[in-house]
This record gives sequence, C-alpha cells and structure tokens, in this order.
Amino acid sequence: MRGTRVDDVRDFREQVEPLLVEDEVRHSVPLGVLATIEHDPGRFAEHHLWLVDDGGAVVACALMTPPFRLLVMGRSAGFDELAATIRADRVPVPGVNGFVPEVDEFAARWSQTTGASTATAMSMRMYSTDAVIPAADAPGRMRPAVESDRPLLAAWGHAFAVETGLARSEGAEEVVRSIEAQIGADPGIVLWVADGSPVALAGGRESSPGVARVGPVYTPPEVRGRGYASALTAALTQRLLDEGRRFCFLFTDLANPTSNSIYQRIGYRPVSDVDLWTFSRHA
Repeated sequence: MRGTRVDDVRDFREQVEPLLVEDEVRHSVPLGVLATIEHDPGRFAEHHLWLVDDGGAVVACALMTPPFRLLVMGRSAGFDELAATIRADRVPVPGVNGFVPEVDEFAARWSQTTGASTATAMSMRMYSTDAVIPAADAPGRMRPAVESDRPLLAAWGHAFAVETGLARSEGAEEVVRSIEAQIGADPGIVLWVADGSPVALAGGRESSPGVARVGPVYTPPEVRGRGYASALTAALTQRLLDEGRRFCFLFTDLANPTSNSIYQRIGYRPVSDVDLWTFSRHA
C-alpha cells in the first residue's frame, strides 16, 4: 500500500470516486465537499487531500478543510498507511469525523501512530429519504430567507452552534457564516412563518448531483413543541425531491431523542451512526 497527498482536487476526486460511489448515501458529505472545493474554490480557505492506493485501487482516503475535522473514508486495512501519510504532512489535525465503525478504527490508529489522546466529542445518526410523509398540520408557511432576515439568522445560528456544541469544535462564527452564505442560494435557507413571525429555520444544499443535505434545523426554545420544525423540514424535503433530487439526508445528535423521532415521522430512515472525535493538539 502507498499513501499519497494529492494537491489537485479533480485528480483526487477521479481517483477516490469509485470507492465513494460504492455507498453514495454514506459518502454524500465528502462527495459534496469535493464538489464545493472544485467548483467554488473560495468557499474554504484551505484544503488537504490524502489517499491510500493498493495495486491501482484506492482503499482509503481522507480530506480536511480547516477548521473542520478530518473526514475519513474507506477500509480499515489502509488506515495505518493513511494515518502515517497525514502525519508526515505535519498538518494540524483537530479530530476526525466519519461513520461507525470506520471512524472509531481510524481514531484508534491515529492514537497509536501519534501518541495523541482521543475523545468522542459527539455521536450522531444519518437519516435519508426519497419520499416524505406529510407532517401533522402546524400553523404557518415556508418562505425563503432574505437579506432583511440576516440579523435573525445570525442570532439563531449562534444559538444553534452553542446548543449543539459546534461552537466549541468549529466556532460559532463559522456556523453563522455558513448559514448567512445560503441566503438567496438554491436551495438555501428557508423559514417557517407563523402569525407573521419566523419561528424556525432550515437549510438545504446540493451535496452531490441529485442529492441534497437538509440542515441546520433550528427552532428557538420558546416556540418548540408546536410542530414547526417538522412542518418546515417536511416542506423543504418535499420541495427538494420535487425539484429532482433522488434523495435527501440529514444528521441528528443521538443525545437528542426529540429530533431522532420527529424526522422518522416524516419519512427519514436511519442510514448509519457517525462519531466525531477530538485529538489532542500535541500529536
């Protein structure tokens, strides 16, 4: 096996695509990140790409767009070489994000290779759907977010980052920036409006051709329990499917039983669990 850093994103995508499309649903996020790097180079300040080749076939790969964690994919047989290749680059790696059990295996290999301590920061679950079950009626309607909503989106984005722990791992400013960047985009950020006031937000973005990711989804605490998030997520998902996406997906925090139940009621089904690991900085 041979580990390599790849600088050209198109070259990297062409090499790793056969591995990733073996399970397109699970690999929707890395496929989407690669498409963004390739077609919107200003979206990320920097990116790093690594792969492990075994006899002409890619068996493992990883990508990182700081300040976000490393994304790791592939077979555990290539993880020792992958970890060694990444470490040789001397790029700071704050942690790793990926599907169970692969990500847990990589975190263990990283600790063995570097001597770093590791800790699970969050456990999540991926859900996907290609057909929406209509949500229970909730008063209101969906509308696109507009420029005048920017202060509200910033406040809600900050609250979402703090509540989910993303403020610690990625920074609240990065979360807010990501939300604000979707104003006016397609699919973009949408709001649920009841009695003339926004009561929930949801985002949607093209992850890879024919696939859309839904998120973030946020409802302020004072108006929770009224079905707004369910109604908004169902309406946005239906719109995305009606526009031709083959399926939509989203992630939930496994520590939040409410979100894990409401999305299943509108047609989302579990795909796989995801762990987010934090590495000590000295590695």
